[in-house]
Amino acid sequence: MDGSATGGLRPLKHIHHMAFRCRDAEQTRWFYEDILGLPLTLAMVFDKEPGSGRPVDYMHLFFQMEDGNFIAFFDAPDDVDESLFRPKHGFDLHLAFEVDTVEELKAWRKRINQAGRPCFGPIDHELLHSIYMYDPNGIQVEITIRDKSYDEFVAHDRAQAHEVLRAWTEKTRARKEAACGADALDMRGIDTSKADFSKMKAGS
Repeated sequence: MDGSATGGLRPLKHIHHMAFRCRDAEQTRWFYEDILGLPLTLAMVFDKEPGSGRPVDYMHLFFQMEDGNFIAFFDAPDDVDESLFRPKHGFDLHLAFEVDTVEELKAWRKRINQAGRPCFGPIDHELLHSIYMYDPNGIQVEITIRDKSYDEFVAHDRAQAHEVLRAWTEKTRARKEAACGADALDMRGIDTSKADFSKMKAGS
């Protein structure tokens, strides 16, 4: 990629972190550090919301993956709501980690089950084979390996991805307009013109 699709800007490098709300920082640390082996690297305590300066006590904690990227969480006890941590459907939210062999995949399944977190699979997705569990915050967690045909599969699909997407959009647009309204399907999606940014501090 040469940046031609972004007006000369360099393509985005990689995901630095993905962040989610958690019920409890220590409960979350147990799962991601003690069970999944991702070291707790940052645990920062704040008393103001970034941008607005609104008083709020919260912790922002980061678990580091082998590639240097992070999974991060917010623990905000004053507005914790148990309904936020009900198990989420995998279509709505899930995290997928990768290992190299079937033996590793099965060993992870055994470890997670022994820790008292139900883990099922592997499920054959053709290009991937995956096991699944839920973290303590209702987030579906997947551990996956690449099928031996992975590279061939991806190369084949890449060549036709835009054509497949155009056909899918034509097939499903009317159903989604009926459910969401045509305005919701414009390229901007959520209408941020109605969002209140008045309390955000000015920046560069």
